[in-house]
Amino acid sequence: MRILERYVLREHVFPFFLGFSVVIFLLTLDFLFDLVDLAVGKGIGVEIVLEMFVLSLGYMVALAFPCAVLIACMATFGRLSQDNEVIAMKATGVNLLRIIGAPMAASVVLAILLVLFNNHVLPESNHALANLMADVGRKRPTTQITEGVFIDGFVGYNIFVEKVNSRTNEIRGIKIYQLSSNARPTTILADWGVIHNSPDGRFITLELHDGEIHEVPPNEAERTYRRLMFKTHNINIRNPGGDLERHNRETRGDREMTLAMMEANIRDLRGGLGKAVESRNQILDGAGYRSYDEFVRAAIPRRPERGLAAWLRGAVHILSSIGRFAVRNPPPTAVALRPIAPVTMDAIQMRQLEIEALERRMNSLEVEVQKKFSIPAACIVFVLVGAPLGMRARKSGIAVAFVSILFFVFYYLCLAGGEELADRRLVAPWIAMWIPNIVIGAIGLFLTLQTADVIPRGKRRRPRPRRTTPA
Repeated sequence: MRILERYVLREHVFPFFLGFSVVIFLLTLDFLFDLVDLAVGKGIGVEIVLEMFVLSLGYMVALAFPCAVLIACMATFGRLSQDNEVIAMKATGVNLLRIIGAPMAASVVLAILLVLFNNHVLPESNHALANLMADVGRKRPTTQITEGVFIDGFVGYNIFVEKVNSRTNEIRGIKIYQLSSNARPTTILADWGVIHNSPDGRFITLELHDGEIHEVPPNEAERTYRRLMFKTHNINIRNPGGDLERHNRETRGDREMTLAMMEANIRDLRGGLGKAVESRNQILDGAGYRSYDEFVRAAIPRRPERGLAAWLRGAVHILSSIGRFAVRNPPPTAVALRPIAPVTMDAIQMRQLEIEALERRMNSLEVEVQKKFSIPAACIVFVLVGAPLGMRARKSGIAVAFVSILFFVFYYLCLAGGEELADRRLVAPWIAMWIPNIVIGAIGLFLTLQTADVIPRGKRRRPRPRRTTPA
């Protein structure tokens, strides 16, 4: 590598790590509120909270790397252009493609490393985080008493509270049913009270004031009814969720799987889909229908759509038909309604629901497969668009970083919107995940070639000289 390429890459290092830190901080803000709630509301230890924070950094790193690349490119080339170093390079005969080639090669290496990270490290961190979140969710907090709801989470007691003051731990309108295996429940009523938590979180004390206790005889022989009035009455209750119990959950979600796991699941789902389609078609054939669409048109006749809505629906159907799991339906034709038994109709509908569920599941897995490659590829795309934009902006600093983050937010929203469309089977998964890269990459390639004078720029109109009138 020559001196010029090393110089350009060295200029990228500081803005890259600065941008990476800023993005991680922004992504952490939303998660910090949940961590504070866990530490205060559920009484989770500091070490557990720190473990959750470290595990959550996995998906943050996967998103922060492409954005850091964009920030580094715009800041670096903006600074080079601002200091007229780009003009000096052009004057000495250096092609700008050579300057952009060094960060482009580095982005390719970074994208490969990010693919390996998404396939091996990220699924395991997501799986560990999901297990820990499930364990924390099973921990019952002593302060989680909801107004107007009977709470049966405490062993031997059902508690009802009308008002709760979370700031002072004061409760009002208290009704408690103390349960017993060999006697009828004891009813405890109180006007107000205060909740006290033990230091280790294993017990709570209900300090009740101005109330009464009603006891029913344990058998029919006794005909006494006890009613006890009190000014202060304390009840010590063991909190069953005081200790955090760790479990090892074997099942994995979509984002907790590696590529090999997802491909194996897709193969199994494809086999189940084939069997479900074959079973549905057999029922349809026995009822005298050639396809499910023919059955729907005969059973539920509808008028053909017209106008802009019909055109948009047709365009979406064409895009979705490119996908691997799309079913190409024949053109609609008029079909006469045939008599069909209700049991047969229900069987067809059940098979169709099963087919749609399997297709949605396969689309969801295919989206995650494509995402493992499309997000790392954004590192390359952002070099193409960041370098020419930085040269044209001729600026560096906070403004460029802010514009870069806004640009990445737009990219992420397009990615999330495409994922939603793919999950609803409106477009193919690979189209949904790669459209942002294709569009932004095409724009970046055009701007890069135009900046390097490979594509001629449009001629700027010169301002006309103003006419001066003689005095």
